[in-house]
Amino acid sequence: MIYREKKKIALMSVFFNLILFTIKLSAGLASNSAALIADAIHSLSDLAAAVSVYAGITIANMKSKEFPYGLYKVENIVAIVSSFAIFLAGYEIAKHSLLGGGRERVTNLPVALVAIFATFILTLVFSFYERKKGEELNSPSLIADAEHIKTDMFSAAVVLVGVIANYAGYPWIEKMAVAVVVVLIFRAGFEILLESLKVLLDASIDRETLEKVKNIMLEFPEVAGIKSIRGRNSGSYKFIEAEVYIDCDSLEEAHEIVDAIEQKVKKEIPFVEKVIIHPEPYEPRKQVIAMPLDSKDRFCEGFGKCDFVLIAVVDKKRKLLESTKIYVNPVKNIERGRGIELVEFLKSKGVTCIILPKVPSHRGVLYAMAENRIKLAVVDGVINPYEFLDRLSSENFKCQSPLIFLREGAGGSR
Repeated sequence: MIYREKKKIALMSVFFNLILFTIKLSAGLASNSAALIADAIHSLSDLAAAVSVYAGITIANMKSKEFPYGLYKVENIVAIVSSFAIFLAGYEIAKHSLLGGGRERVTNLPVALVAIFATFILTLVFSFYERKKGEELNSPSLIADAEHIKTDMFSAAVVLVGVIANYAGYPWIEKMAVAVVVVLIFRAGFEILLESLKVLLDASIDRETLEKVKNIMLEFPEVAGIKSIRGRNSGSYKFIEAEVYIDCDSLEEAHEIVDAIEQKVKKEIPFVEKVIIHPEPYEPRKQVIAMPLDSKDRFCEGFGKCDFVLIAVVDKKRKLLESTKIYVNPVKNIERGRGIELVEFLKSKGVTCIILPKVPSHRGVLYAMAENRIKLAVVDGVINPYEFLDRLSSENFKCQSPLIFLREGAGGSR
């Protein structure tokens, strides 16, 4: 759909430039205006550029085994061609008006003025339309062509001043106007050339887009961090690649998360052709674990009914216990949903893993843990949590996603 729209607009540009050339040449011959005839020749360069834009868009969307990443950059090559056409247009105007041209006497002023005003209005309307559509379709070649066509407005203004000045006998006014317009024309061409060269040399896409991609990734609770992210433009499209720390328990789950992230990025950011995410395993240096206690400082089997909760901060790499703190269970006397409320409390304390002597009997507790990104470790046969902490460096326990226990059929119905 986008490809067809771009081709249609590019073809409209070809016919538009052909019409401009015909109007200018006919009026120039009828009024004996050398400025109009020169501007008609300038329109021939516009026509050639428009044809190259149409060809570029057609080639850019062709599929080829030799070019597995597509031919999208052909659009940027065409944009460079258009930038040189803009330089040529500026040179032609300067050559004609500044270097001694345009001394012919105008014999039919009304015809020349009608042609000039007509080309000015047509150029203004079509260049505005083409640039708007080029931005909507993210097409650098259409945007470049719109800027190229816009130079006809400048040249029309120069021709108008030149024709009137020629007719009134003040050629120096024409030269002053040309000097200003030529600077503007060359500036437009340079901006197009610079942007296209950046794309061809794989310069990074803009920071704003990369920040949007980062924010989308970080919306996923499984994303623990972003190691690197980069992107590049190719024609109308963006290619993004990132290394992301994924906090999950299996390669299958990591792939599911990555697929979900890629789809959301493509959905929320326009013109993204491909998103490649390399999942990296996440191993936090510190782990905050929680253990429910009864009144005798032993492991409590009733998760939500426990009297106290021991929260310990562990340095996993050095296998050292950094700190411990005991909290009174704030939800013990709640009639319903104690386990879920306790999970919410532990999340507020930064807990990442809950250690229990057995799996909670309520499935809702496991779902609450999963939703809050809190993992679960079951240590059978352990009664005294303090002895467990003392032996932490030698204990072999693994915190896993609560969903694993659900898949294995653990947890009764509420």
